[in-house]
Amino acid sequence: MSAKQWRTDVQGLRAIAVGLVVAAHAGVPHTEGGFVGVDVFFVLSGFLITTLLLREADTSGTVSIPQFYARRARRILPAATLVIIVVLAYAAWQLPTTRLTDAAADGTWAAFFLANVHFAAEGVQYFQPSEPSPFQHYWSLSVEEQFYLVWPVLALLLIPRLGRKGFTIVAAAIAVASLAWSVHATGENPTAAYFSTPARAYELAAGALLACWGGRLKGAASIVAGLGGAAAILFATVAFSEATPFPGWQALVPTLGTVALLASGANAPTAKVLAIKPLRYVGDISYSLYLWHWPLIVLAPEFLRLGNEALEMTVAVAVAVLLSVLSHRFVELPFQHKQVPVLSHGLRSLVLWPVALVLAVGSGWLTTGYAAYAERERAAQAQAWFAANEVPDTAAETGGPPQVQRELRAALDIADRGGPIPPAVLGAEITDDRWQKTYDCYANYGDTQVADCTLGDTDAKKTVAVVGDSHAGMWLTAFDDLGNENGFRVVPLVKVGCAPYPVQHRGKKMTQAECDEFRDWSAERLEGLEPDAIVSTARGQLFMPKSYAGMDRDEQWSRAVRSTAKAYREISRKVVVIGDVPAVDHEPADCISAPDADQRSCLSDPDSRETSSNEITRAALKGTKAAYVDPQRFVCAEDRCPLVVGEKVTYYDPSHLTESWVRHVAPRLGVLLAPHI
Repeated sequence: MSAKQWRTDVQGLRAIAVGLVVAAHAGVPHTEGGFVGVDVFFVLSGFLITTLLLREADTSGTVSIPQFYARRARRILPAATLVIIVVLAYAAWQLPTTRLTDAAADGTWAAFFLANVHFAAEGVQYFQPSEPSPFQHYWSLSVEEQFYLVWPVLALLLIPRLGRKGFTIVAAAIAVASLAWSVHATGENPTAAYFSTPARAYELAAGALLACWGGRLKGAASIVAGLGGAAAILFATVAFSEATPFPGWQALVPTLGTVALLASGANAPTAKVLAIKPLRYVGDISYSLYLWHWPLIVLAPEFLRLGNEALEMTVAVAVAVLLSVLSHRFVELPFQHKQVPVLSHGLRSLVLWPVALVLAVGSGWLTTGYAAYAERERAAQAQAWFAANEVPDTAAETGGPPQVQRELRAALDIADRGGPIPPAVLGAEITDDRWQKTYDCYANYGDTQVADCTLGDTDAKKTVAVVGDSHAGMWLTAFDDLGNENGFRVVPLVKVGCAPYPVQHRGKKMTQAECDEFRDWSAERLEGLEPDAIVSTARGQLFMPKSYAGMDRDEQWSRAVRSTAKAYREISRKVVVIGDVPAVDHEPADCISAPDADQRSCLSDPDSRETSSNEITRAALKGTKAAYVDPQRFVCAEDRCPLVVGEKVTYYDPSHLTESWVRHVAPRLGVLLAPHI
């Protein structure tokens, strides 16, 4: 667009869009729905690109595909490629080797503008990724570029033949078909739909339709449209959350809101607000800010370690703004203003596409190679340390159950001496050492019952029921082994994220009703089963509100544990409650494979909500005749909890024990349980 045709309010709208996204990602209160800023960008992109295509067709009678992609190359590639290279360099310097390969792969998909396809195939939860990729935000760029593979070609084929009216009809048909698919796909598979170009195309097509119309509202209609559009975007920001099915029809709210703001014209009151200089400047740097903000929000806390999430987010956003100002001035503008020799002039800019790919893919290859090199170096240094230092043989046969406390104290001694991670311990293998890899007898999110499943000695007459959430599930390996050795069958009644005690639940992946329904079902199942013993356990006070019905969290937990123990005693003469293990201070696989990691750096303090809830659980059981077993002795000694014991790893994530460690301590657990089951 020429200077006269350029609408300054569009830059202000860009500023609002990127501001919403940054605020939501940084955890600013009341902006959980700020992810709709991406939808605002989609509408703007469809509107602006289609306006340019129509203007070119009006002027020359056709559309130049090479010129279109040359402009896109100058606009998109320099900053996007820079961020990929810088983030991968940081990853090689600071990230654990377990994450380097993933980061390199994600960066490569992002460079090919296929990040959305990649993350959808990986089943990445946009709102709750376990370890967010620093390139996850490239999904929206991928959607746009995939849309632009088709859109200019349609313009080239249709506008000269059918004119603006025919092109408008096609755009409307695409918008309707995409909306229908979006509603369907969001209901069937919301994870894939979120990243889907077909499910998002109607948002870009909505902006395109506005460009095809080419008019502007006037008078009162302009004022109402501007205010209504702003209200729609504000409503979506405040009212929407990760629980909102999206995109589906819900994305119509920010989409139509953006269309209304654009249709209100440059003279509407809302447009004049959007055109103020500070907003326009943020709009100018919005592309760079979008690129920089997410990797900084994801990675900065690990680097800063300030102990205050709000402060960490503030620093991350401030650095993102600074980098955005610099990359806009020294990377974006020189290419857009054709100040870079050769690469920014005319069709020669098309060379930027292969150059960007070579740089990004090459950076990924170097990062992956460095990860392998770092692992070899770590293993060699660790082997040399263990060869030069005397280490007690805690794995020696003792003639009985393992002496777990002795092993833990030996691990602490090695840590205090600066012992490295043993060469045989590989971070990449830890996350697979989990109970779900062996047992599928549990209710997942969305399930309210468990299929019949029996472990241990399945032919035995004696029955032990194991009831609880995933912290009950992680002990199934032990109960399976103990049942086989001691002649009892095990019936698991396990649902992830749902404690067996009737407490209020505020988990984001499961409703209170779903958890209550499973509790009711498991209670009926226990009554019909009439087990010889009931063993229950759960993660301490997980997803509980601070207060409910006049009770604080501790009182809620105490009453719920006590009432459940009494109810179980009416079903079975023997009831055992296993306490919880403390949550550790780090992601185990990352801690073990972090640069300069040693056993000391992977120690944890046992103080956590899980262990504090144990005291409440123990006190609540008094007078109920239910037995209590404390599992903290299996993971902590001398008020410290080692992650590595010998060549075994205790946790596969911050709160769950590895299957191999559970199997190792199972005989000792059996000694504690024997009098009670």
